[in-house]
Amino acid sequence: MQFGIFTVGDVTSDPTTGRTPSEHECIKAMVAIALKAEEGGLDVFATGEHHNPPFVPSSPTTCSATSPRAPRS
Repeated sequence: MQFGIFTVGDVTSDPTTGRTPSEHECIKAMVAIALKAEEGGLDVFATGEHHNPPFVPSSPTTCSATSPRAPRS
């Protein structure tokens, strides 16, 4: 059994302020969450693939590769 986190990468407004983050901010947040998941010992960080708003990860492998801990060839 593996434990992890899944995100669809949606861009949603903050319910308390009404502010909508930029796509750049959402991608940075996704990478930060992935790093925390790894630090916490989770087995998986998964994201959906979407090609239309309000979702940002049109290429999950590219989003994953932005992690400083991503394997390099």
